[in-house]
Order: sequence, then structure tokens, then C-alpha cells
Amino acid sequence: MNHSSEDLKYLLLLNRLSFGGRPEAAAAVLDPQFTVCEIIERIRAENLWGRAEALQALEKTWDPEREIDAACRQGCHLLPLWDPAYPLLLKQIVDPPLVLYYKGSLVSADDVALAVVGARHPSLYGLQQTARFVRALSERGMTIVSGFAVGIDRAAHEASLTCSYGRTLAVLGCGLDVSYPKKNQDLTERICERGALISEYALGTPPRGENFPRRNRIISGLSLGTLVVEAHWRSGSLITAHEAIDQGREVFAVPGSVDQLTSSGTHRLIREGATLVTSPDEVFEGLALPAENIRRRLAPFSGQMEFPCEIAASGKENQKCQPDIRQKNDESMILKHLRSGGLPADDLIRALNQPSYQVALQLTELEMAGRIRRMHDGTYQIINHP
Repeated sequence: MNHSSEDLKYLLLLNRLSFGGRPEAAAAVLDPQFTVCEIIERIRAENLWGRAEALQALEKTWDPEREIDAACRQGCHLLPLWDPAYPLLLKQIVDPPLVLYYKGSLVSADDVALAVVGARHPSLYGLQQTARFVRALSERGMTIVSGFAVGIDRAAHEASLTCSYGRTLAVLGCGLDVSYPKKNQDLTERICERGALISEYALGTPPRGENFPRRNRIISGLSLGTLVVEAHWRSGSLITAHEAIDQGREVFAVPGSVDQLTSSGTHRLIREGATLVTSPDEVFEGLALPAENIRRRLAPFSGQMEFPCEIAASGKENQKCQPDIRQKNDESMILKHLRSGGLPADDLIRALNQPSYQVALQLTELEMAGRIRRMHDGTYQIINHP
């Protein structure tokens, strides 16, 4: 069925109506027997889904044509559910968004994606494990999806961007023109260059509490599986994990210390049947994605991109993920502080006067490079090679 600009206007009206998670709207939009205009007319005439009064009120206060103009001015793309470019994995869930607002780019390679979620106030261990898993999986060509929150979400987006060809998708619980959370606004431009900011919410929608649980189905829906690094017993990350289960996707959990509050949620998931993982290889194997399959799916957008198997063969193993100059300088400062003796991470964070997620990423880089080692007492020490 061919769709017109008028269809998009009617679809935006449908999108603004609250359907409470019911899948009937998406099913009707995808049904070739009905046009979007006919669905709107049935709501008006027959009170379809009990939304006639809500539609009448909406049409008095909101103009979809102005929404389209505003999106164009702000560089936001509108991707209807019927568009061939709509993410295939997301279209397969029972209640996909009727329209996606996004800034940046969505490419076919993003079909090979992993959601990485966790606590907003993680431990240093959680931040380091996030960096370790995300870097390794980004090197293998996986797109990293997360929710743009502070904590584990931010660490996942950051770590994916350290890989020269890493991609990341950030799913928001507000309109794309709303700055939330403000602490993460420095990431928006970088994410748009190497992925996308995504929302199902109309421009100007504030970050209401009820938006985020509903947003979580998109995070898991865009992904082949969900990795939970750290989560409290009642964390929103568990909602994402349960959405993934309902969608028939894989769920992985990183174990933590038994006396750590941020491990209670991940341990709960493991008891419920999530796959316990201690290395990125276990995630990769759990998704049953051989490297050649990912290589084939990345090929249309990769150009002259080098893949892990080629990098290893060419002897350029250390060039897979190149930290930027600022990060290299920060790592040099860590080594400088450690030359006088071992230090715990908290002391390094205070000495460097940097956010904990940045220090965690730098420590992970140095550990993976064999420059430092974490000792049994929790301190970090320089490795003196013979």
C-alpha cells in the first residue's frame, strides 16, 4: 500500500493517543484492509478502542502538520511503522511504536544489536564490566542499545564510541527536543554521528515517570538480546529484561558480589533463568552469531571497515578500538599517580577529579592493555614488565 503525507499526519494523531500498551493500533496500521484515515474515522464514528473523546480533545490542541514542520526544523526524522526502513526486530514485537522520531542514522547493521542496561548508581565494578563487555562486542560489529540514563546506560554508550566503528542507539523517555538527563547532553552529538537518538514520544513530551517503563520495550525490541550488568531488586532494568523475555529475546546477567545491593536484581534474573555470563564471548555465543554472519550484515554500510578476524590476521590487534587523545592523556595521568604505589579506584577518581564512569573506562583500557593490574586488596598497580 502506498502512503501519502496525509497518512503520516493521521499516524501522528494515533501516536499521540494513549493506547496503554495495547497492540491493536499497530495491528490496524499494518492491516492492508484499512488506511490510517479510515482508522481515525472509525475512532470518531464508532468510538474505536474507546478513544473518541480523547481524539476530539487532541485535535483541538495539537496540529500534526506543525509537528512535521517542527521535526524538520530540528533535524528529527519521522519513521512510520509501515516504512521499509523501520527496524525489523522492533516491528516484530506485539506493540511496536507507530512512528519513531530519531536524530542520526539507522542502518541495516543495527539489526545486529545488544541492549545493555543497569543501575543509575552503579559500583566501579559495574562500570568496568560494562566497558569490558561493550568494547569487545562493539569490536565484533554489534550495535549497542541503551536508555541514555546516567550510570550503566551512559557507560554503555561511551564504551561503544571508543571503538572506531562502534555504533550505539539511545532510546529516550521524552521528546527528542527535551534535554534529559542534562548530565548526558554532551553525548548527544557523538551518538548522532555514530548511531541515533530515538523516541516514540512527540516533540516537547516531558520525561514523565510512566514513559520510562514503556520506553523499555523499545530498548529490548531493537535488540537480539539484553545484557543486565548491575541492577537493584526493583530496578527498571528488570522491566527491560522481562520485556525481552516476553519478546522471545535472550537475557544475560553479569553476576556481582552477594552483599552488593546493585547485584540483587541481576542475581534475581539468574535465578529466574537468565544466562549468567562472565565474558563477552559467552554473550556472543549465546546469541548464536558467528563472526562471518555479522560481517555479511555489516558489509552494506561498512565500506573499507576492518573486522576483528582481519585485524588479527594483519597484526593490528591493538588498533581495534582507538582511544582519543584526551583519553590517552587521562590514562597517562592514572599511570603517573600509580608510579608512587598502588591506589584504590576511589582515590584515583578524587585525584583525577573526573566522573567515575570515565575513570572506570580508562582503568579497563589500561588493564586490557596489560599496563596495570587490580590487586586482591582492591588497589591498582602498574605492571613492571621484565
